[in-house]
Amino acid sequence: MEIQYFGCSMFRIITENGKVIVVDPWIESNPACPKEWKNKSKWSDVDLVLCTHAHFDHSTDLEEILDANERAMGVVQYEYFLVAFAGRRKDIFPLNYGGVCQLLDNIQVILVPANHSSSFGEGEEFRLVGSPAGFIIKLENGFTIYVSGDTGFMSEMKTLIGDFYKPDLAVLSIADIFSMAPAEGAYAASLIGAKYNIPCHWIPSVKDAADPDGMREFVKKYPLAKFLMEKHKEFAQELKKYPEQECVLLNPGESFSL
Repeated sequence: MEIQYFGCSMFRIITENGKVIVVDPWIESNPACPKEWKNKSKWSDVDLVLCTHAHFDHSTDLEEILDANERAMGVVQYEYFLVAFAGRRKDIFPLNYGGVCQLLDNIQVILVPANHSSSFGEGEEFRLVGSPAGFIIKLENGFTIYVSGDTGFMSEMKTLIGDFYKPDLAVLSIADIFSMAPAEGAYAASLIGAKYNIPCHWIPSVKDAADPDGMREFVKKYPLAKFLMEKHKEFAQELKKYPEQECVLLNPGESFSL
């Protein structure tokens, strides 16, 4: 299994049988995404696209990836599906909390709750769209990944995610303002109990971004983004309080393999 980070909350997972799963696709307008990955041909091998909620930084390129792949399927929460895709696309599968789909051989995807919001129209034609979610991904060999999506802390992180699904790897939104802060995220990791923990939804500094000019303009347009910068480092420090959990820090473009 290999998991690669593309900034914000976007990941690409390659399973042991070569299946490719993308989570929260935000590519073209994402100033943290490495430039070589903004070429559509890079995404022609995708089998499954999972979208946790409708906010632009999690969903903008969902249809772009699906349009590049005849075999690919998307998975979204039910009301999000009804508002955005029902009657228009046949390659998007709706789920609701607790629902299981097996669109790829021997790989299960389960929709789980998240404590957040979901909407279209940042500052324009604002509209609530469905409910936010996370995903449990059970790979062919039993390796289990929890993707939190944007969320605050929830008691379900221990009772449902940790005790029942027992993930081996947790991908946690920890950048504060819009989701868990680093300390809260580290506490959540300790209750979930996954051995490996990848922080996400943080933003690199302007100088470290793949597109510095784009990041500068992004922060200018969304001033709160500056509070999300480099928060992964704070999470790593906080997680040291819980030595049984390992922090896996990935910069955009970097991968972690097991």
